[in-house]
Amino acid sequence: MNLILDDAFNRIMGSHDLPTLEPMLDRMVAEYGFTASTYADCSRVPLPGEPTPYHVTTLDHDYLATYLEHDLLSFDPIVRRAASSNAPFLWSDCPDYRRHSKPHPGVKGRVRLLAELANDHGYRDGYVVPCHARDAAGRPRSALISLFWPGDPKALNRGGHLPLWFRLVAMLYHERILALRGQCEGPETHVGPLTDRECECLVWACRGKTHGETADILNVSERTVAYHIGNAMKKLGVRSKVHAVAMAVQMGLVTP
Repeated sequence: MNLILDDAFNRIMGSHDLPTLEPMLDRMVAEYGFTASTYADCSRVPLPGEPTPYHVTTLDHDYLATYLEHDLLSFDPIVRRAASSNAPFLWSDCPDYRRHSKPHPGVKGRVRLLAELANDHGYRDGYVVPCHARDAAGRPRSALISLFWPGDPKALNRGGHLPLWFRLVAMLYHERILALRGQCEGPETHVGPLTDRECECLVWACRGKTHGETADILNVSERTVAYHIGNAMKKLGVRSKVHAVAMAVQMGLVTP
């Protein structure tokens, strides 16, 4: 895993312009069965008629044109959830999307059109990774990475289609795009030093351990682990454990 993670990090950080960086997302997920991907700024969900936010997508032109023509972005429950969530989720985890993905009588609203559009193009479900960071002025900059799944939705729901490290790579991809767009100066270099225990907790988090599992390994209480993770997040200026791990690895503070 270390070699794969290091290679992904090096490729992203070695990209010095957006045309080089943008295609990397699709390459990273193609081998896991996803046939399209989208990275989209969701810091502010636009109202109908407002400019389309920055996005990178490998969706075909017809899909994207229909999505934008009907202002589906403004009504997309997947985008709304990503804007306010830290944890990855499936499209079908959104109750509104799940309800409208099945045929039922009545007027076709925007969410119904969205679900039909995906189905017409062969996408049965999707996997979404919310990404949150702050720019140099401290303003939140959020985005989502949505991966389009053409196979049996039950297979995707069973999990295991994306490795744990993809969440870390997604966070770094987001920050690198912000930096290249001039909206982020990258990780702060004056981060306060992490304690040994904070580093230990982040390493075990990077290896997929929960607070409880880490507590058992370190022979401390779960509350103590949460305390150290929280302190590390404050020092790194992030809002989630996953983001803290990605930052710490990127800055060389911990090794996976």
